[in-house]
Amino acid sequence: MVSAHDVVVVGAGPVGALTALGLAQRGHEVLLLESAPEPAASPRAIVYYWHVLEGLDALGVLEDIDGRGLRNTAFRNRVLATGDEAVVSLAPLVSITSRPWNIHLGQHEVVRIALEHLIRLPNAELRLGAPVVDVRAAADGVVVEVGGADPDRFRASWVVGADGARSTVRASLGITFEGMTWDDRFVATDLRYPFDEAGLGNATMIMDPEHGCVVARIGADLWRWTWGEPAGLPVETVAERLPGRLAALGFPDHPWEIVAATPYRMHQRAADRMRAGRVLLAGDAAHATNPTGGLGLTSGMYDVFALLDPLDAVLRGADDAVLDAWAAERLRIFTEHASPMATASKHRVYDETDREALVRFVRGATVPVADDEAIRRLSAMTVLRSGFPRHHTDLA
Repeated sequence: MVSAHDVVVVGAGPVGALTALGLAQRGHEVLLLESAPEPAASPRAIVYYWHVLEGLDALGVLEDIDGRGLRNTAFRNRVLATGDEAVVSLAPLVSITSRPWNIHLGQHEVVRIALEHLIRLPNAELRLGAPVVDVRAAADGVVVEVGGADPDRFRASWVVGADGARSTVRASLGITFEGMTWDDRFVATDLRYPFDEAGLGNATMIMDPEHGCVVARIGADLWRWTWGEPAGLPVETVAERLPGRLAALGFPDHPWEIVAATPYRMHQRAADRMRAGRVLLAGDAAHATNPTGGLGLTSGMYDVFALLDPLDAVLRGADDAVLDAWAAERLRIFTEHASPMATASKHRVYDETDREALVRFVRGATVPVADDEAIRRLSAMTVLRSGFPRHHTDLA
């Protein structure tokens, strides 16, 4: 017998977990499938910007995220070669938001929080170790085939593919994923090292064409250090190159400990569409970007925030044209804003060889401006959003 669900969500990363939670909160029968035996804990995104906190609060997870994470109220840009530095405060945002801070927390912790909330709901089911191998249309629904050690088949009214840049859901539908892959590799490293003693704040972009990196505090003595290197270097010797890269930054000689390190390639790609019949794509399954500035996860969360109420309405009988509008708008925002912004940010941190241009950029950020101009600059990323969901407490 084939199990039937209102929605099957494929992929239990942050986008999939939040999508499943939001739909289950709206009373729908939701099945969340994850190919891995447990949610990934490898270093990935860690910054949740002030402007996404409202959406996380609407899903009922912000209190837990805030409690386990670290609030950050300023970020720094530094030119490695000259020492020029700008410290940019989020304080001007107090006039437009009650939360003028970003929260730092590993995305695996955010997934854990979302799943803790999800499994409390009687109409939600989570299956780990359930790799989806095929998705196909059926009469008034979608059939999802699961392989692995415990093969199964599920039927859903709708499917949301949130299974990452290598999406099986997207491939099953024949949706293209055009774009490019960067020549270099990023290494996301969780490290115990006193970066604060080296003069860094809770979030710092160090700009240099050879040793550029992003350093952000995760906890009291734990930091995320993301650096780039040529993709031709052997992956298995990443850890051996770490001491030299620390030394090249001019930091003090101090004991350090690698907690985790994840080397990965970076992409600028987008699906040709985010809807195919009753299947929707979200997050990296729909669009992938290099992570400089955190625009990948931010874009994925905005996909979720904008999707929940329209999909809820369609499940209750509304015209599904609203999902065409959602898909077109989310894809437009990625291609016109998120991808270009992330590309420009990567170039500035890791690739720019014009030292004077970097110095001008940093010094420009130190010039005093009126609060309205400061707010405009700090709000630049809000162009990525296209809607917030109703609050979970208002859904009864």
